[in-house]
Amino acid sequence: MAQWRTEGCGARRAPERVEAVTGAMLVTPADLATVLARVESVGRSQFPESFAGLEVDQAAVLGVVYRVPSADFDAFLRAEGTTVCLEVRDARHDLRTLLTLQERVVADLGHWRAAGIEIGVVGCRHDGTGVEVSTQQVAQAEDQLPRRYGREVPIFVRDEAPPRPLTGQ
Repeated sequence: MAQWRTEGCGARRAPERVEAVTGAMLVTPADLATVLARVESVGRSQFPESFAGLEVDQAAVLGVVYRVPSADFDAFLRAEGTTVCLEVRDARHDLRTLLTLQERVVADLGHWRAAGIEIGVVGCRHDGTGVEVSTQQVAQAEDQLPRRYGREVPIFVRDEAPPRPLTGQ
């Protein structure tokens, strides 16, 4: 998959740290956090057919933007990335497509429970690769979920028990 960087990547920046109880901890610089918040907001509202997700590399002081290629969204990203480093990577699916599948799976939790598949967590992968589902009935889920939802958007099944709420003593 293709990737490129914005103009702001030309200036090397040292990672920022704050002191924590356990020692120095990397943090996201305020200017990068502001740009990434704007990219997410505008990506979701004005470029939903392109925006897939974000990640932050605090050590490299850069934001990674995953998107389905779009000339207009790319122009927006180039304009936003003049003073901060944005690495733009191709995504297979946009966030809206992933959220649609995620919502279908969540709406069907009762169906899956009745079928003997206890699903604990359903979420979109931030890189646009697909939707992730956690269950201990991995083989059944890997077989049955694509039958119900198709194979256009991959469903990644992770072997994990459903979350349990903490109880106070």
